[in-house]
Amino acid sequence: MLHMLKKTMTLGLAVAAVAACDDDMMEPDGPIDVTIAFAALVDGSDFACGQSYAGIGTASTEITPIDFRFYVHDVYLTTSGGDMVAVELEDDGVWQRDGLALLDFENGSGPCVNGTAGMNTSLRGTVEAGDYTGVRFVLGVPADMNHIDHTTAAAPQDITGLFWNWNAGYKFARIDHTSADQPNGWNVHLGSTGCSPSGDPTVPATSCANAHRPEIVLTSFDWETDEVGADLALLLEGSDVSQQGGGASGCMSFPGDADCAAVMNRFGLDYEGATSTGQSWIAVR
Repeated sequence: MLHMLKKTMTLGLAVAAVAACDDDMMEPDGPIDVTIAFAALVDGSDFACGQSYAGIGTASTEITPIDFRFYVHDVYLTTSGGDMVAVELEDDGVWQRDGLALLDFENGSGPCVNGTAGMNTSLRGTVEAGDYTGVRFVLGVPADMNHIDHTTAAAPQDITGLFWNWNAGYKFARIDHTSADQPNGWNVHLGSTGCSPSGDPTVPATSCANAHRPEIVLTSFDWETDEVGADLALLLEGSDVSQQGGGASGCMSFPGDADCAAVMNRFGLDYEGATSTGQSWIAVR
């Protein structure tokens, strides 16, 4: 009887040890590698250079996108309890550096001639192990990295097509398209405006009245299975892209542009005294 009891106890300890080992494998106690996937969309369909998409905006215009790029920083995964845990983005020498990342969905082919051949559709880094149910990030370039000399800047800030000037800084997002009505382009360029000191574009700004860095918050997001979907059709949903409502070719983020009111609202940004109803073009996919 004693022999049987000892055998049962030994078996129980072995099972407990295996269970503990499995728990350790399931819940690592150190940083884990994470990849947060992004997708560029147009009305729910994947974006591709040279592809045309019908029914866009208030005039149901057929458009051909020619650029789709944006910067992000301050990336966090969030728990169901609302805790935010920073993702440490890896410095890869091309797309990610010092916590800033460039997401680039165009490949420089066909109508995307102003772009580059390289593409980047994910964020890669490490985060403390945990049970995460959401993601947060800021769209744009941090203020302390925005007003620099792009000709000597390291990647991903070395791209001329994403830079305005030292005073204004970078284009946080460049999402352009053409159409039969607007063959020269209807563009969305998001960036800081009202920067000072002003008057000389070669003088780096010390402050900007309109920062234009929207924070994107997505709940019910599983970084292992979901994608962050950015949909151009939703960004342009309230805009008539068949015509120019202001002096610029689309919305260039500056005050007084009739084409910017609807776009800025969907970015999640207040504009010209109007309070945004919340960003409505980036969602879990």
